[in-house]
Amino acid sequence: MSNTADYVVAGITSGLGNQMFQYAAARRLAHINGAELLLYIGKQRPGTHRVYGLHRFQTGGRIATAAEAGGLKRPGKMRRRLAELLPFLTPADPEVIREGTAEFNPAILELRRNVKLSGYWQCERYFSDIAGIVRQEFTLREPLDAQNCAALARIGSAPSAFLHVRRGDYVNNADNNKTFGTCSEDYYSEAARLLRERAGPELRFYVFSNDPAWVRENEIGGEGAEVIDWNGERPERDLALMRACQHAVIANSSFSWWGAWLNPRPDKIVCAPRTWYADPTRDARDLVPAAWFRC
Repeated sequence: MSNTADYVVAGITSGLGNQMFQYAAARRLAHINGAELLLYIGKQRPGTHRVYGLHRFQTGGRIATAAEAGGLKRPGKMRRRLAELLPFLTPADPEVIREGTAEFNPAILELRRNVKLSGYWQCERYFSDIAGIVRQEFTLREPLDAQNCAALARIGSAPSAFLHVRRGDYVNNADNNKTFGTCSEDYYSEAARLLRERAGPELRFYVFSNDPAWVRENEIGGEGAEVIDWNGERPERDLALMRACQHAVIANSSFSWWGAWLNPRPDKIVCAPRTWYADPTRDARDLVPAAWFRC
């Protein structure tokens, strides 16, 4: 077995925020090994937020074939059943590294062989030593349209912060609600208060949400807050606006995590929910960077 990697394959699945974590962890391993980066795209669900979106950024790598993905490729129902009954006929792929828990695993950083990563890898320590590369590659391939350019100009014209409100499937899907829950109005009020206290009362809030009607009804962000609600199927454009804000209030969402993290300002103030998961058995201690506030 080689002591350096020729390739690193990233299993890419779920929503855009999770895809970005999966890409970043694999990108770092490919970078330090001088290896080729391959992206294996799992089953897509058109019409949902779970569609491949990394091609909208200046990301590298190429799409892996089914053969290259090997053990990352989810087998069909018949083959899964056969593996349960006769496991010796369907040996595991020795190159597949599966994430066991959400806890940061430093051993991943030391891998120097061909690997295929299966998991979410939601911790900046998996890629913090190439932060500049990750931030650059998560810039848009195409320029923003006129409406977003105008919003970008407003964001840059005065002290600004974004608030992200994740509802939608967190509310409507019973399993998601049990796992994640939703951030309360009190959370957003307290986080906005903290930001105004530290960044100044003139701070202007820009609110992003998959439920803009609820945001307006509950006046999230307070008087003068602007709701950005026009990007729809192009969430990467929302991320471009989020990262331009000086400060952030994120939801318990990997999407807004990236909106805050992509901002390189050393003096940024980021507020994150104290409780990330409604499910008490899930651990998020390594997900939120230590410099961010928990509200």
